[in-house]
Amino acid sequence: MLLNLVRAETKGRGRHFRMASFASLSLTTSFLSNPPNPNPRFLLRNQSLFKCSAKTEKKSGSGSGSGGRREAPPAERKSFAVATGELFLGLSSMLARRRKPIQGPISAPFTTAGGGEDSEEENRIASVVEDSIDPNVIWEQRVRDVEAERDRKKVTSPGFSFSAAGLLFPYHLGVAQFLIEKGYIKETTPLAGSSAGAIVCAVIASGSSMEDALKATKILAEDCRLKGTAFRLGAVLRDVLEKFLPDDVHTRSTGRVRVAVTQILWRPRGLLVDQFDSKEDLINAVFTSSFIPGYLAPRPATMFRNRLCIDGGLTLFMPPTSASETVRVCAFPADRLGFKGIAISPHCNPDKRATPRQLFKWALEPAEDDVLDRLFELGYLDAAVWAEQNPVESIVQDNCISSSS
Repeated sequence: MLLNLVRAETKGRGRHFRMASFASLSLTTSFLSNPPNPNPRFLLRNQSLFKCSAKTEKKSGSGSGSGGRREAPPAERKSFAVATGELFLGLSSMLARRRKPIQGPISAPFTTAGGGEDSEEENRIASVVEDSIDPNVIWEQRVRDVEAERDRKKVTSPGFSFSAAGLLFPYHLGVAQFLIEKGYIKETTPLAGSSAGAIVCAVIASGSSMEDALKATKILAEDCRLKGTAFRLGAVLRDVLEKFLPDDVHTRSTGRVRVAVTQILWRPRGLLVDQFDSKEDLINAVFTSSFIPGYLAPRPATMFRNRLCIDGGLTLFMPPTSASETVRVCAFPADRLGFKGIAISPHCNPDKRATPRQLFKWALEPAEDDVLDRLFELGYLDAAVWAEQNPVESIVQDNCISSSS
């Protein structure tokens, strides 16, 4: 079906955009409705940056036509990147809303194509992870991934899970900056993520600074602003990750970082991957976790370890970590999405934040550098609000036994 949508784009852009908008209606309706309650605990500098769209909306609605009726503002023309992203997010939302309770056995054997008995054994599904917030969400783990977690000698709880976020990557970097500075995230803290969240987990595990990661993000954003996003974002992302991540990032991440991908045969199934053979293997994992069909590359799916896979956010935005407790971070306002168990998000500080429309747009198309800086600051401040109610000395515990919950 996704391949047919890509073909339809070559025949008529308008038709494709209408299909994308229709499919994403269930997500955008809940995301943009119900204004948040004010919370003036933090005031941002240069607030005009996030007020421009509100002023524009007021101006567009102030005019009147004949008979005192207001004229409807002209429909906003969407780029192909935005239309494709909306379509995928709409499908994700519908799957989440229609998820049915799981009945009967939930374990299923799985082997990859090719390889001998040893290969089949290592890739066999050894663990089925039931989400602690939504028991209807199931994630699978291979034998190799379970063993990688068991080999860790020390685990610090809570772990931190970062949501799918598209190009709102700087928000996660700002959250991570605060959590690392204040001692919430240590070298022994388990991490998990989908899509952009998986990338930030790899960055944290690599030991790189969040400021340097923000600079790398700006390089990616500038390239996409100049040359386009749809169909080529994946190649640009790979290039940036290969240059930015250290050669031993796979060693640092194995057993600590869970990357969520979605297997699409025969039905969408989540797979948690946290055993990586090389730097290239890790980059392939986070690339797969970020693979929105027709957005990162002009194909409907990507191959990862002999599996047809797509974006991990399709089956869950925030996968659980291997720690006994998981703190979930979402780049979108939790009060708009309806997801449960989100601790850190723009809902922590709703009085002075970007509007949902702005966040949604910036998630699919690269923003200017000053906006990326502000997203970093927003993440930092939202994490600080959460920390007020969760002092580090009362929630961070070392020497916890690793679990699959």
